[in-house]
Amino acid sequence: MQRNSSRLRWYHRLRRLKAIGFFLIITGIIIIFMSTVLPLVKLPQTFVKKGPDVKLNETITYWIDTYVLPPINAGTPFSVDLEGAQPGGLTIAILPSRDGEVIPGSSPLLTDVLDRSQQRLSISTTAPMSSEYTIFIVSMRNNFTLRIKSNWSPFYNLRVNLYFGVGGLLAGLLIIYYDRINEGQKRIIREALKGH
Repeated sequence: MQRNSSRLRWYHRLRRLKAIGFFLIITGIIIIFMSTVLPLVKLPQTFVKKGPDVKLNETITYWIDTYVLPPINAGTPFSVDLEGAQPGGLTIAILPSRDGEVIPGSSPLLTDVLDRSQQRLSISTTAPMSSEYTIFIVSMRNNFTLRIKSNWSPFYNLRVNLYFGVGGLLAGLLIIYYDRINEGQKRIIREALKGH
Protein backbone atom coordinates (compact mmCIF):
# COMPACT_ATOMS: atom_id res chain seq x y z
CA MET A 1 0.00 0.00 0.00
CA GLN A 2 2.84 2.37 0.89
CA ARG A 3 4.64 1.46 -2.34
CA ASN A 4 1.48 2.28 -4.36
CA SER A 5 1.13 5.62 -2.56
CA SER A 6 4.73 6.62 -3.37
CA ARG A 7 4.23 5.50 -7.01
CA LEU A 8 1.09 7.65 -7.22
CA ARG A 9 2.95 10.70 -5.85
CA TRP A 10 5.78 10.11 -8.36
CA TYR A 11 3.26 9.76 -11.20
CA HIS A 12 1.53 13.06 -10.27
CA ARG A 13 4.91 14.79 -10.01
CA LEU A 14 5.79 13.64 -13.52
CA ARG A 15 2.40 14.76 -14.87
CA ARG A 16 2.93 18.21 -13.34
CA LEU A 17 6.41 18.34 -14.84
CA LYS A 18 4.99 17.43 -18.26
CA ALA A 19 2.30 20.14 -17.92
CA ILE A 20 4.98 22.70 -17.03
CA GLY A 21 6.99 21.59 -20.07
CA PHE A 22 4.02 22.02 -22.42
CA PHE A 23 3.21 25.39 -20.84
CA LEU A 24 6.80 26.60 -21.41
CA ILE A 25 6.75 25.38 -25.03
CA ILE A 26 3.46 27.15 -25.80
CA THR A 27 4.54 30.32 -23.99
CA GLY A 28 7.90 30.28 -25.78
CA ILE A 29 6.23 29.95 -29.19
CA ILE A 30 3.82 32.82 -28.41
CA ILE A 31 6.68 35.08 -27.23
CA ILE A 32 8.77 34.22 -30.32
CA PHE A 33 5.80 35.08 -32.56
CA MET A 34 5.14 38.34 -30.71
CA SER A 35 8.79 39.42 -30.78
CA THR A 36 9.38 38.66 -34.48
CA VAL A 37 6.07 39.37 -36.24
CA LEU A 38 4.43 42.19 -34.24
CA PRO A 39 7.42 44.61 -34.57
CA LEU A 40 6.85 44.47 -38.36
CA VAL A 41 3.26 45.79 -38.03
CA LYS A 42 3.27 49.56 -38.60
CA LEU A 43 0.33 51.75 -37.61
CA PRO A 44 -0.30 55.53 -37.48
CA GLN A 45 1.39 56.83 -34.31
CA THR A 46 1.81 60.14 -32.51
CA PHE A 47 4.91 60.85 -30.44
CA VAL A 48 4.46 63.66 -27.89
CA LYS A 49 7.19 64.95 -25.57
CA LYS A 50 7.48 67.98 -23.33
CA GLY A 51 10.93 69.17 -22.44
CA PRO A 52 13.61 69.72 -21.67
CA ASP A 53 14.12 66.75 -19.36
CA VAL A 54 15.77 69.03 -16.77
CA LYS A 55 14.72 72.34 -15.27
CA LEU A 56 16.70 75.15 -16.85
CA ASN A 57 18.07 77.78 -14.47
CA GLU A 58 21.11 80.08 -14.05
CA THR A 59 23.55 77.13 -13.83
CA ILE A 60 21.91 74.95 -16.51
CA THR A 61 21.16 77.31 -19.39
CA TYR A 62 20.78 74.70 -22.14
CA TRP A 63 19.98 71.01 -22.50
CA ILE A 64 20.09 68.44 -25.31
CA ASP A 65 17.23 65.93 -25.38
CA THR A 66 17.54 62.80 -27.53
CA TYR A 67 14.71 60.48 -28.56
CA VAL A 68 14.70 57.48 -30.91
CA LEU A 69 11.70 56.57 -33.06
CA PRO A 70 11.22 52.98 -34.27
CA PRO A 71 11.90 52.23 -37.97
CA ILE A 72 9.82 54.18 -40.47
CA ASN A 73 9.59 53.14 -44.13
CA ALA A 74 10.98 55.41 -46.84
CA GLY A 75 8.30 57.64 -48.36
CA THR A 76 6.06 57.48 -45.28
CA PRO A 77 4.40 60.84 -44.42
CA PHE A 78 6.10 62.46 -41.44
CA SER A 79 4.88 65.61 -39.68
CA VAL A 80 6.71 67.56 -36.99
CA ASP A 81 5.25 70.24 -34.72
CA LEU A 82 7.65 71.91 -32.28
CA GLU A 83 6.34 74.70 -30.08
CA GLY A 84 8.43 76.71 -27.62
CA ALA A 85 7.19 78.42 -24.49
CA GLN A 86 8.71 81.62 -25.94
CA PRO A 87 10.22 82.61 -29.30
CA GLY A 88 13.69 81.32 -30.21
CA GLY A 89 16.07 79.20 -28.19
CA LEU A 90 15.27 75.82 -29.83
CA THR A 91 17.18 73.74 -32.37
CA ILE A 92 15.89 70.45 -33.78
CA ALA A 93 17.55 67.77 -35.89
CA ILE A 94 15.94 64.48 -36.97
CA LEU A 95 18.42 62.03 -38.50
CA PRO A 96 18.22 58.46 -39.82
CA SER A 97 19.83 56.04 -37.37
CA ARG A 98 20.50 52.37 -36.71
CA ASP A 99 20.42 50.99 -33.16
CA GLY A 100 20.32 54.55 -31.83
CA GLU A 101 23.46 55.64 -33.74
CA VAL A 102 23.19 58.20 -36.55
CA ILE A 103 23.95 56.66 -39.96
CA PRO A 104 27.06 58.46 -41.31
CA GLY A 105 26.49 60.33 -44.56
CA SER A 106 22.70 59.99 -44.46
CA SER A 107 20.47 62.94 -45.35
CA PRO A 108 18.70 64.46 -42.35
CA LEU A 109 14.92 64.40 -42.33
CA LEU A 110 14.91 67.81 -40.66
CA THR A 111 17.32 70.38 -39.23
CA ASP A 112 16.01 73.74 -38.09
CA VAL A 113 16.76 76.55 -35.66
CA LEU A 114 13.92 78.67 -34.30
CA ASP A 115 15.02 82.32 -34.57
CA ARG A 116 14.17 85.02 -32.03
CA SER A 117 10.82 85.80 -33.66
CA GLN A 118 9.76 82.15 -34.20
CA GLN A 119 7.89 80.28 -31.48
CA ARG A 120 6.53 77.37 -33.52
CA LEU A 121 7.76 75.07 -36.29
CA SER A 122 5.38 72.88 -38.31
CA ILE A 123 6.67 70.74 -41.16
CA SER A 124 5.14 67.91 -43.20
CA THR A 125 7.51 65.78 -45.24
CA THR A 126 8.27 62.13 -46.03
CA ALA A 127 10.89 59.85 -44.55
CA PRO A 128 13.91 59.84 -46.91
CA MET A 129 14.96 56.28 -46.05
CA SER A 130 13.75 53.21 -44.15
CA SER A 131 15.37 53.37 -40.71
CA GLU A 132 15.00 54.44 -37.11
CA TYR A 133 15.05 58.20 -36.61
CA THR A 134 16.93 59.93 -33.80
CA ILE A 135 15.63 63.32 -32.66
CA PHE A 136 17.93 65.90 -31.08
CA ILE A 137 16.46 69.02 -29.49
CA VAL A 138 18.71 71.70 -28.03
CA SER A 139 16.84 73.96 -25.60
CA MET A 140 18.44 77.27 -24.67
CA ARG A 141 16.45 78.81 -21.81
CA ASN A 142 13.22 77.61 -23.41
CA ASN A 143 10.73 74.81 -22.79
CA PHE A 144 9.06 72.94 -25.65
CA THR A 145 6.31 70.59 -26.73
CA LEU A 146 7.14 68.21 -29.58
CA ARG A 147 4.56 66.27 -31.64
CA ILE A 148 5.53 63.86 -34.39
CA LYS A 149 3.05 61.91 -36.52
CA SER A 150 4.00 59.05 -38.81
CA ASN A 151 3.65 55.25 -39.16
CA TRP A 152 5.81 52.94 -37.05
CA SER A 153 5.33 49.82 -34.98
CA PRO A 154 3.96 50.33 -31.46
CA PHE A 155 5.32 46.82 -30.75
CA TYR A 156 8.92 47.54 -31.81
CA ASN A 157 10.36 47.09 -28.30
CA LEU A 158 8.91 43.56 -28.06
CA ARG A 159 11.79 42.30 -30.22
CA VAL A 160 14.06 42.12 -27.15
CA ASN A 161 11.81 39.36 -25.73
CA LEU A 162 12.93 36.91 -28.43
CA TYR A 163 15.59 35.50 -26.09
CA PHE A 164 12.98 34.79 -23.40
CA GLY A 165 10.81 32.99 -25.97
CA VAL A 166 13.70 30.83 -27.21
CA GLY A 167 14.74 30.10 -23.60
CA GLY A 168 11.20 29.09 -22.62
CA LEU A 169 10.85 26.89 -25.70
CA LEU A 170 14.17 25.11 -25.03
CA ALA A 171 13.39 24.67 -21.32
CA GLY A 172 9.98 23.18 -22.17
CA LEU A 173 11.53 20.78 -24.71
CA LEU A 174 14.15 19.68 -22.17
CA ILE A 175 11.48 19.03 -19.54
CA ILE A 176 9.38 16.97 -21.99
CA TYR A 177 12.51 15.05 -23.08
CA TYR A 178 13.42 14.33 -19.43
CA ASP A 179 9.84 13.22 -18.76
CA ARG A 180 9.91 10.77 -21.70
CA ILE A 181 13.24 9.29 -20.62
CA ASN A 182 12.00 8.94 -17.05
CA GLU A 183 8.73 7.38 -18.23
CA GLY A 184 10.66 4.89 -20.39
CA GLN A 185 12.90 3.92 -17.48
CA LYS A 186 9.91 3.35 -15.20
CA ARG A 187 8.24 1.19 -17.88
CA ILE A 188 11.38 -0.95 -18.25
CA ILE A 189 11.62 -1.38 -14.44
CA ARG A 190 7.92 -2.33 -14.22
CA GLU A 191 8.27 -4.90 -17.00
CA ALA A 192 11.41 -6.32 -15.38
CA LEU A 193 9.62 -6.64 -12.03
CA LYS A 194 6.61 -8.34 -13.68
CA GLY A 195 8.95 -10.95 -15.17
CA HIS A 196 10.15 -12.00 -11.70
